[in-house]
Parts: sequence; structure tokens; C-alpha cells
Amino acid sequence: MRPDEAARVVELQQLVQSTAALLDAEQLADWVDLFDAAGSYQVSSFSTELRKPVIWWQQQAPELRKTLSDVPRHVRDPAQRLHVLGPPLIRLDGDAAQADTAFSLYRTLPTGETSLYLVGRYKDELCRTESGVWKYRLHRVEVATRVLEMFTHLPV
Repeated sequence: MRPDEAARVVELQQLVQSTAALLDAEQLADWVDLFDAAGSYQVSSFSTELRKPVIWWQQQAPELRKTLSDVPRHVRDPAQRLHVLGPPLIRLDGDAAQADTAFSLYRTLPTGETSLYLVGRYKDELCRTESGVWKYRLHRVEVATRVLEMFTHLPV
């Protein structure tokens, strides 16, 4: 791998790690800033009953920003969340890239009890902006867990 490619891979790995850290800290506006203006967010799972993927949530970045701005006004899960990510597998194609990252999401209740909440993969399409910053064109969350202890309206 050429040095310039290695530097881009590190930038993309940092982007994926930042995604999880911002979600854990519930810095949702900063998280949406990681998306390209035309970027989108999607959560899906494979339905064994229907034998096809089912989309749970899909929004373009502007609508996603509005939806998440309303989060403080909702009654919501009081648990803290922690994402644990495997190393992203990055594929570069000029100013575009794909990242495939396995992740686990843990919930810790106010009582201190921690449990595994959800597992899945991030299947991301990324683009480099004119200013050289990498952004999400598509942040796709493919969820393996289909039965959730508590539903969340926060991104995963």
C-alpha cells in the first residue's frame, strides 16, 4: 500500500471510530455533521420469515438532523450506551471508499447492570469532499439482533 493510501485508510478508520464515540456521548448534531450533504442513514436487518432485508429506519442527512434535534423532548431509555468496534475493513477507490465494520452495542442501566443490546455491521459508503474531509455518503447499519430488550429512537 502506498503511503498516501495508508494515510487515507487511517483517516477513514478514525471517521468510523468517531462515529461510535459521538453516538456514545449522544453528541447527535456532531454525528450528523459526519454525513455528506446528500448522505443518508439506514438501519436494516435480514428477516428470516420474509427471507429478505427489511429497512427499520432510513433518512437523508437533513431530515435526520431534524429528527435527532427532537430527541431531548422525548421520554427515552436512560441507559448509557457503549459501542465496541472491530477494525474497519477499508476499500479505496480514489475519492470514494467503502468500510465494513463489525460492532457490538452495550447498555448500562442506571443501576449499573450492563448487557449486550445489539450486534451488527456498518456497511459504509464514503466520499471525500472538496476540502479533503471524508464524509458518509451512506451509513448503513445491518443489524443481526432482531429482538430488542428496549427500543431506541437513537441511531445505532
